[in-house]
Amino acid sequence: MEQNGNNKKREFWKPEPMTFSVFDKGVTTTEPKGVMDPYAVYTYIRDGISRYQTERLRGILDAAEFKKYKQSEFETAVFSGVYSHKCDAGLVKPSGYVCIDIDHVPVQQTKDVLMGLEQFETVLMFTSPSGHGVKWVLNNRTLFSHVDFYSAVSNFLRDTCKIEVDMTARPLSHGCLLPWDPEVYLNPNYM
Repeated sequence: MEQNGNNKKREFWKPEPMTFSVFDKGVTTTEPKGVMDPYAVYTYIRDGISRYQTERLRGILDAAEFKKYKQSEFETAVFSGVYSHKCDAGLVKPSGYVCIDIDHVPVQQTKDVLMGLEQFETVLMFTSPSGHGVKWVLNNRTLFSHVDFYSAVSNFLRDTCKIEVDMTARPLSHGCLLPWDPEVYLNPNYM
């Protein structure tokens, strides 16, 4: 085993996780709050940092109020890398991670299908803030750009698994809201 800069021991075969920017509450926030790695997001989601917001959101029935609350009360991760500000031109260091957004699906059934796909390296997987979707973070170890990889995965899921992906989440700097999900999955290689 070897030591990394944080005095944590890492198995020699485990990759050093890349970091990505996290933004404060509100989808319009453009200045990053800091950076996280997959394990930090895993513990954030699992340990219920946003449990109150997640439970409150899922209890809102009015569509306009739901949208307003969702867009203002959750911290956001931009898994594709570290940013100076939240726009594609603000990318400072790419992470290679791509967050696939799948909405309005049977959550557990969809997670089971995705976990069975050996073609892709799942980094994280969790239920969306609404409770009706799945966020699937993959490691893009291909020559495809972020957008092309997102499109290729989307086409594969549509054609092979009959799962539709939200294409509005395809841009490089698209943020992913961080909910509470005690069942969040983290690839053991990132622990």
